[in-house]
Amino acid sequence: MNRELRSVCPHDCPDTCGIIAHVKDGKLVKVKGDPGHFLTRGFLCQKVKNYPERVYSPDRVLYPLKRIGGKGSGKFERISWDEAIETITSKFKDFISKYGNESILPFSGSGTLGLVNGNVAGKRFFNRLGASSLDRTICSKGGRIGYKYTLGASFGADPLAIPQSRLIISWGTNPYYTNIHQIPLIKEAKKNGAYYVVINPNRVKSVEMADLFIQPAPGSDAALALGVMNIIINESLYDEEFVNNHTEGFEALSERVQEYPLDRVEDITGVDKETIRKFAAVYAGRKPSFIYAGSGMQHHTNGGMMIRTISCLPGLTGAWKYPGGGMFYPTSEAFPISWDVLEGKDLCPNSSRSINMNQLGLTLLNAEPGVYGLYVYNSNPAAVLFNQRKVIEGLKREDLFTVVHEQLLTDTARYADIVLPATTEFEHTDLHHSYFHLSLQLNEPVIEPLGESRPNIDTFNILAKSMGFQDNCFDETAIDIIIRALGIDSWYLRGITLERLRNEGAVRLNVPGEFHMPYKGLKFPTPSGKIEFYSEKMKLDGYDPLPAHISIGEGPLTSPDLYKKHPIYLLTPSAKSFLNSNFANIPNSRTEEKRPTLEMNAIDANKRNIKTGDLVRVFNERGECTLWASVGDDVKEGVAVNKGIWWNRLSPGNSNSNQTTPDRLADMGGGSTYNTNLVQIERVNNGKI
Repeated sequence: MNRELRSVCPHDCPDTCGIIAHVKDGKLVKVKGDPGHFLTRGFLCQKVKNYPERVYSPDRVLYPLKRIGGKGSGKFERISWDEAIETITSKFKDFISKYGNESILPFSGSGTLGLVNGNVAGKRFFNRLGASSLDRTICSKGGRIGYKYTLGASFGADPLAIPQSRLIISWGTNPYYTNIHQIPLIKEAKKNGAYYVVINPNRVKSVEMADLFIQPAPGSDAALALGVMNIIINESLYDEEFVNNHTEGFEALSERVQEYPLDRVEDITGVDKETIRKFAAVYAGRKPSFIYAGSGMQHHTNGGMMIRTISCLPGLTGAWKYPGGGMFYPTSEAFPISWDVLEGKDLCPNSSRSINMNQLGLTLLNAEPGVYGLYVYNSNPAAVLFNQRKVIEGLKREDLFTVVHEQLLTDTARYADIVLPATTEFEHTDLHHSYFHLSLQLNEPVIEPLGESRPNIDTFNILAKSMGFQDNCFDETAIDIIIRALGIDSWYLRGITLERLRNEGAVRLNVPGEFHMPYKGLKFPTPSGKIEFYSEKMKLDGYDPLPAHISIGEGPLTSPDLYKKHPIYLLTPSAKSFLNSNFANIPNSRTEEKRPTLEMNAIDANKRNIKTGDLVRVFNERGECTLWASVGDDVKEGVAVNKGIWWNRLSPGNSNSNQTTPDRLADMGGGSTYNTNLVQIERVNNGKI
């Protein structure tokens, strides 16, 4: 029997696409974009179109496994669920007795962004356990804090209003690879007369349709923004009425931008003065203007301040007055979800210590008190985390008991003592909200779980009962949790029911008007109620209260000796066919990506006698990886790019670029800084394996 059923993409992507799953005789055979979805519009990205290969991958974990070889060997034997649960609970109880509750650490990422299996299920179990908590700062926390200092909340302009914009700026993002359904919106805006600017150290695909391409040095974006502000203020191009009535600290900002004359900005950014002038004129003159800030720039040591500084620009031009104006930043906080209630904060009366996820390696090797039990779900830290040598060294500890609940036998799963089989989105129920569009979507299973795989919610409920927890929440199903989430008393959610989600697919929140204006009446949730160019709260928190350029932590000014030895900035943006490390084991996805590649500027390559196709060693004091060179002019001199996260065991030398990335924390929010990464590059073995 052939059926076409609705599903939802669960992955860490703004689009949160509606999927039509084609099921034949109980097997998923094809996925297509939902033509009735207001954003997906019938097409999927390069990554997700290969999903059936992932569901039926030879790497799929179908049964509970127990390690019988050395850690990392990938040698396991099948066991029953009963034995797996008994082993886990016995170990956890022993660790709690000997070392305390905080000796157990959950580690989760964005393998699914579902409300139930991505957030609620694990949080309530580990809250009840009193385990160490994980500070999930890897993605957007640093930038979110910087954005909040300016605007008061971490949500921005409605992306569905992009066609209303007359200026669109893709700043530090490559929507063709990371937000493909934004592209039709940009094209529609251009058809309506919009001007399109791309700002990126790398010549990304969206440059092909740009009217202006600006290529600043990595980590210099705040200086670029301050140079633009210098022109707008000094030439009186700002919206005087808006600035007077809706901003705070304009006089102080006017003084600050005098520190950024164009000569200095050109020196910092590598962008010529005429291009900066052209950009400033376009930004001040075209309204409404829309800035989409990508996450890449905040993954520098100065990332929070860069987002903070860029977020001041719309306040000068009054962009927030218009549909299609302002700045986009992830909309997650726009959704009225009572996380504390759903995640069971009350189950943990005494707050536990917090561990920054970016520093898992350091934690496993050095934390006091130590971590003896590690439970990994929705993540593959052995591949995706930074300072990878330390992560793997920690995972190899013989006194560390590691559980991995996974769909596939990933790099991390190979270090586990117990591996539990997890369901995919096509096999379980969940509720999804996007961090791009303002809609909710219900996902329900379209095929039966493969083998003995179970979703996170069922597994954590079983573990809770085995631990002796009798709290009512551990009797709740995914549907119970979804009904509770929808039942919160909020105007935004009124009328959005389980049945409506089943019948309609994506359902938009109740927002007034055709487009969501995030700051109603131009009232901003800052201490002053205005956009804060000068932030007293920043000063109290120990930061410069004004926008500023801060030199990044690895560079000629901050670490000149290191820069002499390792003079190339390595950037690691998203690939077209991988999403983090997802899909990196799928044959079609790997074929599309071809091989792990390092894009180099021809000047840097010629200095090292490197040609396209040569095998090169990329290294620094943290570690090294081996990649194939691709030489051209798409990246700036002094910059190299390696797209996507290849699994270690599928990479030459059994390591990926995270061998070189740092685990130091950003200026705000404990964010990751993997783009502040200096390396050296050399040809190996005459350029051959």
